[in-house]
Amino acid sequence: MPEIVKGFIILACIFIPLERILSLHKQKIFRLGWATDATYFFTGHFIGRSGAIVVSVILSLMTNFLNPELQSKVASQPVWLQLAEAVIVSDMAYYIAHRLLHEVPWLWQFHAVHHSIEHMDWLAAVRVHPCEQLFTQVCKIMPLYWLGFTKESLVVYALYSAAIAFLIHSNIQLKIGILKWFVATPQFHHWHHSKIPGINTKNFAVQLPLLDLLFGTMYMPAKKMPHKYGISDSIPAGYVGQMFYPFSRMMKNAR
Repeated sequence: MPEIVKGFIILACIFIPLERILSLHKQKIFRLGWATDATYFFTGHFIGRSGAIVVSVILSLMTNFLNPELQSKVASQPVWLQLAEAVIVSDMAYYIAHRLLHEVPWLWQFHAVHHSIEHMDWLAAVRVHPCEQLFTQVCKIMPLYWLGFTKESLVVYALYSAAIAFLIHSNIQLKIGILKWFVATPQFHHWHHSKIPGINTKNFAVQLPLLDLLFGTMYMPAKKMPHKYGISDSIPAGYVGQMFYPFSRMMKNAR
């Protein structure tokens, strides 16, 4: 059985029961758009590999900007310390990239596909247009390669990053006390998908909520959660339609 299929089954076996036991909203397992997001899961796996190749190519063209001494110092640290640093560095880069996706009109056309989700669950995490996926992956991973993090630490970080991505989109109630400033949760990220005008421009970080607190973009009420998700834009429901949506939208705006 291919690894990607095994991964899908493992994640389903973890999150589907959790979303039944700790459900935030009552909704069906095979909710509207489930098949589309399942398609994203399998295609995104291969696009993710392409992102790693793009990062390698960019770094090969930037050898004059690499600092072997700095890379050696970073690589000599324990894996746990590299992981903590990777979360900070990578999420800072993602925070900037994420804000650009919201604030630059043509980038928003790609990111709007992700925000078209109207039913949040673990599988909603993968509804990301390939162009956005490549853009954010390069932004997140390139600083880590440039700084010289070891392969071991990058593997651990990749697993942690993926787990957090599925967690924050999941239909789960999860309260973790003071850790909520250091570990992203559904209670933090669901507000970013809220249909309430202005709220989806809050909570740009995906791993370290403290960044939003520092930059004044935090919105996480203690006793409330959003009940409606999505955007007012009319986004096609199917995978193929969503692939072409950003380009058709930009052409329409250009005319």
